[in-house]
Amino acid sequence: MKAEECKLSSVFADSKTYEIPNYQRPYSWLESHTQDLINDTIEAFENSEKEYFIGSVITIEKEKDHRFEITDGQQRLTTLIIILAKLRDLITAADAKLALQGRIMPINALTGASEKPRLHVREQDRIFFIEHILAGNPVTDLIDMSVTQRRFLTNSKTAEGLFEKFNERTLCLYANFLLENVYVVFVKTENFQSAYRLFNVLNARGMSLSNADLIKNKLFDITAEDTNHDIIKDRWNDLEELISIPSMDAYFSHYRTSIKGEKQQFDLNKEYERYLDNFEGNSIEFLDQLISSARKYNRIIKTDFDDPYIKRVLSSLHKVSHDEWIPPLLCFMNRNTNNNDLKVFIKYLDKITYQNWIRRLGKTQRNTVYYNVIGLINKGSSVVDIIAKIKEYKNNEEFTNFISGDIYGAQYASAVLLRIEQELQDISVTKSYNGNISIEHVLPQKLSDIYWKERFTDTDHKNLIHKLGNLTLLSGRKNSAAQNYDFDRKRDIYNSKNKKVSFDLTKEVCDTLDWTKDVVEARHIKLVNIATEIWNIN
Repeated sequence: MKAEECKLSSVFADSKTYEIPNYQRPYSWLESHTQDLINDTIEAFENSEKEYFIGSVITIEKEKDHRFEITDGQQRLTTLIIILAKLRDLITAADAKLALQGRIMPINALTGASEKPRLHVREQDRIFFIEHILAGNPVTDLIDMSVTQRRFLTNSKTAEGLFEKFNERTLCLYANFLLENVYVVFVKTENFQSAYRLFNVLNARGMSLSNADLIKNKLFDITAEDTNHDIIKDRWNDLEELISIPSMDAYFSHYRTSIKGEKQQFDLNKEYERYLDNFEGNSIEFLDQLISSARKYNRIIKTDFDDPYIKRVLSSLHKVSHDEWIPPLLCFMNRNTNNNDLKVFIKYLDKITYQNWIRRLGKTQRNTVYYNVIGLINKGSSVVDIIAKIKEYKNNEEFTNFISGDIYGAQYASAVLLRIEQELQDISVTKSYNGNISIEHVLPQKLSDIYWKERFTDTDHKNLIHKLGNLTLLSGRKNSAAQNYDFDRKRDIYNSKNKKVSFDLTKEVCDTLDWTKDVVEARHIKLVNIATEIWNIN
């Protein structure tokens, strides 16, 4: 291993080229990271600092002094290429443009053709990077870009915005400062094994590597043949396309739980290292299982089901404040492809999830039922036995007490009202509600208007104000000015808001002529009965 201080003009010089190896994550720097790098180097430039260090670049030297694989530092190096490309775009002087072009993708002076790019990004993003970053061609189709390609473009625009305040002379001087005064510690290693060790050492020292990065790294490490590395790279790319890079760790966590049915004992990547032992080095088989499960996971996350009942229940589950219900559902879908069995299972999964949420059980208690259910599924138990296990954890009485009480302000209030709203509609109707939805007290929280004082005593008000019978849904944010109006004025406001997003619960309120204690109590009984019909376990 060899390490030396290198200015960027040396890093981006001569015939040196850089490649992103298979085990590295895709480009993931956000706008804020790019802003920090540019602002820091601008400050150093304005302070005329002689040397400004921006970190390390760890590489595997594939061809002596020519071709390098980047083990660590690709985010920073890629962003520097984007910055230099944007400086080239903004500077008009031909000689300066040509000098910058030579740093990122040299042009043959005799033929005018582009030579090898300085940096080879991932294969699926390579053409985009060459055409729209290195060559500077405008992007005409924003729809079909991958997440990584959008980050290339966003950070290019971020650089442009930060450089707008500078005239050409300053841009040229800043570009020269980047190349001649900004340094990295450039580390060369000889082989994949050395790179792997460094990769994990960096992680142990607090570098921002995800569990997915480390699992991917392990897959390449246990795969001996280089030919299989290409297969793993392709499979991994398929997985990232299915799940999306920001969601990979969440998927790996849910998949682990769906297999183990127990609390995580070690770091997630360490648990996967142990699990990989079951595959005896067959990384491809392991990835095939991951991808098969990821397709089902994707359906769960996107509520991608044809059956209207499953769609309804799943959309309701997604409103729960935790996602611990996902592993048992994923486990069931991985083991059982019968749609009728799935309908029965998801019905009871929804019931126990809402009961335990509304009963305010802690995470350990909630997970106990999920872990036991996963254990039965993985043993190949029948749906009847699985449902029987769920029923052991029911508490209809306690659930009914909670749902009959004051629910305004509870985490679950909006989810309960929205599910009741769904139940008022035909099963074939699937409505999705976007934007802000607020919970409205029909009887106001303050008895200030004479209309309300004539109909409710202080005791009535206290007993009914936060219960289901007095609550409804409105689109948009709360209108505090309207909260204490009499009922007629409130109905006018509800009718106006309900034109944007139609709630049957609110329509029923608007169809009521007078809002009295008897009306609230009758409506409360009706809505509680709907809730218990949905979530009681018999």
